[in-house]
Amino acid sequence: MIGSLRGVVQEVHPPFVLLEVAGVGYLVSVSIPTIATVSVGSEARFYIYDNVREDARDAYGFSTYDELQFFKKLISISGVGPKVALTILSAGSLRAIQDAILSGNLSFLTSVPGVGMKTAQKIVLELKGKIVEESDSSSPDREVMDALVSLGYSASQARDAVSRAGASEEIDVSQRVRLALKYLAK
Repeated sequence: MIGSLRGVVQEVHPPFVLLEVAGVGYLVSVSIPTIATVSVGSEARFYIYDNVREDARDAYGFSTYDELQFFKKLISISGVGPKVALTILSAGSLRAIQDAILSGNLSFLTSVPGVGMKTAQKIVLELKGKIVEESDSSSPDREVMDALVSLGYSASQARDAVSRAGASEEIDVSQRVRLALKYLAK
């Protein structure tokens, strides 16, 4: 399985980039915002999602690891395949897409080609609790929220517990997680 590719961009044909790595040309599907950051002859590095099917092997490339992880969350939803997920990622910045999901903005999602009302509702329903808002969060708060989400709590529960637990920043992260868990147990 391929984890990442670094090489020289030989050709750009949206939504594909031909990336030459050690003499081998890889056809990598990328989002429109990612295409805007590359040019022919420049070096590029992509995190790769290697999609192997019975009749094809496709490489999907992402400029950041967060983008790759969000892509994986999208394709885990029934009815959202890799091509639709890539189209969703082309609708705007990763933060804008996540904000649309957190706010339940179905019109933003249904404006994406290939995403109907039912699929948009599924995306919001299944991902709303898996996306942790990063804005207005200090690093320790972010770590505590990530820990709570990994334990199965929703992002909104994690945010609420962190804000209401009232732990000072002098306390280490593990103690802050314990305080937040005590709050959630109430």
